[in-house]
Amino acid sequence: MSSPAPSTLHRPVLAGVSLASLCVMILGASLLPVPYVIESPGPAIDVLGDYEDEKILTIDGGDEHPTYPTDGELMMTTVSVDGGPGYRVTAAEVLVAWFDGTRSVLPRELLYPEDQSAEESSLETSVQMSTSQQDAVAVALDELDIPYEDTVIVAGVETGAPADGVLEPGDRVLRINGESASDTAGFQALAAATPAGQDVEMTVEREGEEQTLQVPTEQADGKPRMGIVLGAGHDFPIDVGISVGDVGGPSAGTMFALSVYDELTPGALTGGKDIAGTGTIDAEGAVGAIGGIRQKMVGARDAGADYFLAPAENCDEVTGHVPDGLAVVKVSTFEEARHAVETIGSTGSTDDLPTCSS
Repeated sequence: MSSPAPSTLHRPVLAGVSLASLCVMILGASLLPVPYVIESPGPAIDVLGDYEDEKILTIDGGDEHPTYPTDGELMMTTVSVDGGPGYRVTAAEVLVAWFDGTRSVLPRELLYPEDQSAEESSLETSVQMSTSQQDAVAVALDELDIPYEDTVIVAGVETGAPADGVLEPGDRVLRINGESASDTAGFQALAAATPAGQDVEMTVEREGEEQTLQVPTEQADGKPRMGIVLGAGHDFPIDVGISVGDVGGPSAGTMFALSVYDELTPGALTGGKDIAGTGTIDAEGAVGAIGGIRQKMVGARDAGADYFLAPAENCDEVTGHVPDGLAVVKVSTFEEARHAVETIGSTGSTDDLPTCSS
């Protein structure tokens, strides 16, 4: 009997080596970072309750503006995003998320500028959160005819910047280098006029106390840079604190405004119901669109909410994606959101309220 030819013996070995090499290549490719982000449902947080062992909303209005006990829940909803600045996702992670109905895969450039750093992204979301809180309180006080004054605040401080550890988000700006201004642009001009190499002297009001601070600077494009963002704010006659840890962004504005209004009015606005929602809010009370609303509805349902307030501008994304057991009401203003919560609280029904499909 003749022996197999050498080429016949080599074919199975070559095939095995080729298959193993292909598997290694596929595995390696699946672990490479790709330019996508993955949005997943985040926690739904009751603004009337606690978060990370700390009360979220604290209000001290003194004898003139007392607070009242409330009941039920007003939940702000969040989205967890993987793949942002400083954090890349792999092809394998994207593939898994693609087949998960509760998550979304988006091109990274839709959410983040190409050259944005993790620090810059964190500063941006911090500014958005600070501004949304200011506007939310203003809208609630407008509804209650409680007057307040417009002012300029430190809306955000960049991590690791010269001002980090000296200034804090929410500081009300009174003077820069001994001079005052009437608006954000005026204070920015005063800061920019600081001679090179000198600290910026900032007088701010923090928790009701005036402080004069020496803020270090660094040179950037020939100008002193503290690493802060100044923004429009308000000087309220009541002390309002909102603490949600490291959660950032502007999308909780509507739920903040409802919660402040609830605590400053007798009775429970919700009637004891568990209501979640989302939506930016501006100083005029307009409710704006947000991102990740499908994930936020899932998060609300998982947290036990029975009702959900959605910005009217997001209705195209809501229709056909409402989780079972969740009733969604569309709102476009604070007045509409307040009316929806009051109606749900008193009737337990959304039958007479507008929806994204009506």
